[in-house]
Amino acid sequence: MKTTDITKIALMVSIIIILGFFPPIPISLLPVPIVIQNAGFMLSGLLLGKKNGTIATLLFLVLVGIGFPILAGGRGGLVVFFGITAGYLLAYPFATFFIGWMTQKFNPNNQNVAYAFGITVLFGALFIDFFGALGISLLSDVSLSKSLLGTLAFIPGDIIKALLTAIIAKRISKALSKRGD
Repeated sequence: MKTTDITKIALMVSIIIILGFFPPIPISLLPVPIVIQNAGFMLSGLLLGKKNGTIATLLFLVLVGIGFPILAGGRGGLVVFFGITAGYLLAYPFATFFIGWMTQKFNPNNQNVAYAFGITVLFGALFIDFFGALGISLLSDVSLSKSLLGTLAFIPGDIIKALLTAIIAKRISKALSKRGD
């Protein structure tokens, strides 16, 4: 692995951590808040691709598992992987991989915002929300249908996050291509 790859992975992990500083917004439908941090996992796939993006996401989750309180709301430790948000956490590396894979295949330089947006909505927002709802259903007394219905509250914000990550990815990719990175 090249030094530039390691640097990009470290920067992405830092961005994901910083996005966790934004306070979570509780909603009444589910015991899971709205967070901005999941936009970092989407951006990771768009900018770093399937391999390095997934490495960045897994590295972040390892830091969480070790106990660093870097999840939104200052949470960390192995306990979060067995709690109500476990489905979301376990979906993050897969979402990053699929976003990176589809980006490399259909929009390699992030020049088409519409493609990046579509990929991010489908493999980021909807994928993460589905597996989050599945996790809530398995780890609580909420039925899958109620859990899926509750996750609809996340969709408007996730659409906005997907659009912003697509725009940011295009701008960053364009700036890096001018530099030759």
